[in-house]
Amino acid sequence: MDIQKKLNVLIVEDSLASYKAIVSVLQNFGFSIFPERAEWKAEFEQRLLDETWDIVISDFYLPDFDGRYVITRVKEINPNLPVILITEFLPEDAASEFLNLGAAEFLPKSSIIKLPFVVNRELEAYRLKVSQKKAWDMLVHGEELLTRSQKISHLGHFEVIFPEKNTLWSLELYRILEFDFSEIPLMEKVWSLLDQAEQEHIKVVWEDLLKDNHSKEMIVTLNTKVGKKKVNLWLEAERYEDSRFRIFGTIHDISDLSELEHSIQLNEQLFKGIFNNSSQAIFLLDLQGHVIRMNRMAVLSFERDETDVQGLELIRSIFSNSDEESKKKLTYGMKLALKNQSFEVFVRYTLLDGREKYFDCDFYSLTDATGKILYIVLEAKDITEKIVLERAYAQSQKLEALGTFAGGIAHDFNNLLTPMMAYVSYLNSEWSKGETNEAIQKSLPAIEGISKSLDRAKNLIQQILTYSKIDNSISKQLDLREHLLQVLQEVRSVSSNQITLFTDLGNEAAYVNADPIQIFQILSNLYENAVFALQDVPNPKISISLSKVSYEKSELLHIGFMKNTDYWKLGFADNGSGIPPEIIEKIFDPFFTTKGGKGTGLGLPIIYGIMVKMGGTILANSKVGIGTEFDLYFPAWKAMV
Repeated sequence: MDIQKKLNVLIVEDSLASYKAIVSVLQNFGFSIFPERAEWKAEFEQRLLDETWDIVISDFYLPDFDGRYVITRVKEINPNLPVILITEFLPEDAASEFLNLGAAEFLPKSSIIKLPFVVNRELEAYRLKVSQKKAWDMLVHGEELLTRSQKISHLGHFEVIFPEKNTLWSLELYRILEFDFSEIPLMEKVWSLLDQAEQEHIKVVWEDLLKDNHSKEMIVTLNTKVGKKKVNLWLEAERYEDSRFRIFGTIHDISDLSELEHSIQLNEQLFKGIFNNSSQAIFLLDLQGHVIRMNRMAVLSFERDETDVQGLELIRSIFSNSDEESKKKLTYGMKLALKNQSFEVFVRYTLLDGREKYFDCDFYSLTDATGKILYIVLEAKDITEKIVLERAYAQSQKLEALGTFAGGIAHDFNNLLTPMMAYVSYLNSEWSKGETNEAIQKSLPAIEGISKSLDRAKNLIQQILTYSKIDNSISKQLDLREHLLQVLQEVRSVSSNQITLFTDLGNEAAYVNADPIQIFQILSNLYENAVFALQDVPNPKISISLSKVSYEKSELLHIGFMKNTDYWKLGFADNGSGIPPEIIEKIFDPFFTTKGGKGTGLGLPIIYGIMVKMGGTILANSKVGIGTEFDLYFPAWKAMV
């Protein structure tokens, strides 16, 4: 051993001279020591417990105790710590007694010169014991860890040595197999727990392993006495040089894992079912607001493919065409969701083709069990139909009230207007009989102007009366295409020939249930509006089309009061000046006009009232500088409900 290593030596000796002699002989031999002396029992106890010693050297006869106590006490504290007794007087049978108590050696003081050799020997033995104990402790600890690990993970192992077929099972394997620990480990007992088909398969695998070094993994079912268990079986063959070999294997009970996996799959299917079958549009977002998932209703409502927006920021992708106010509300909603607060917001959404939808949106967060926010969720309910119905109802109420009011006023004005027109007609006829009176001649233009104004007033009153009598129309089955051709022939004969007219009316009769007079009003009003919009426009054009459409495949889906399955769609478009977006929603309001003093503001309201009354509708789409298009939907006669 390395005698230069510092040694902690406890010397129990009441004689100072003997203590110095022991220290001297060890140092002279070359030991590097830290000696401590204990003379009394209490001192010995304290020193023994306060320090870690490499060896104890003790006298037998001490003031208040003896060598027997020293040996016994040291062995209680550290059984492997060597104790050497050195004394001058000793009973004849004491040496064997001391050795039985655990003393490493006994030396007479007259033989103290041998002490270094004894110390060297005992230190070597002591350190060997310490190393062995550490190795054993590590082995025991490792075995304990292995046993605990296998118990926690439900993983047992076995090995079979051939040709002897010596078999070893781990404790956990006994538990997995539900066998008593007294059961003799035989692999045939394991295979007996398998179904017949799996037994045959295992036999083939086992024979293959015996022929060659390789491994095999499979999942099998064990029929234990407490029920079926699904396990993962792993086998590995290892051949030794002396033609002996072993098969090592593990059996991992994955029954709980299978149930957990089944539960996870069930929850995932449940989530997908709720997510994709929800009547609400749902967006799953990360904490930065990027789109992770869209459900089926979100794809349908927002008319965007999930793959086109996945990974993109919600507002900059989905709501890129929305107004700034809606974007601000959406941004604020996401900020509140990040604080684990919910938020509701009304949003106007513009589709890629320019159509508008309206949504009630809810923002909230999804958290884990600790409350940590994992995702942001946006649920959007499409309320476009509700908004359209509310607006249609309000428009209908307004039109009805204004119609009643306007009808009464129109009758009164008509009564006042009739004598005025008669007087003007009389004056005009009398003063135009060749009168040479200069004053009369000067007044003739004024009379003519009054007459024209009265004619315009009469036409306005007639429109107001027409507007108030929409409900009194007489409907019958008619061919919309035929009436359209007749109206176009009439209006073309009195309008500018500079306008290029494009028509696509098809060849099929378009039967509808309507009042012929009202059909004429609709078509003539639309044509007159288009002609007015085309003033000062180079290359003026009007396009008129007629086609049959299905409700489910048209833009009528968001209009709740439409009840038919098939409609005749009349498209009326021009390339005129267009209508600004801020006023296009007002064009169906009575007395609202874009023609200044040249219009009454009743043409489009009359058309709207007629269309709604017959179960159809009129939609407007316009862009300033490009033109305006009106789409009129007439319920098809064969599809009338």
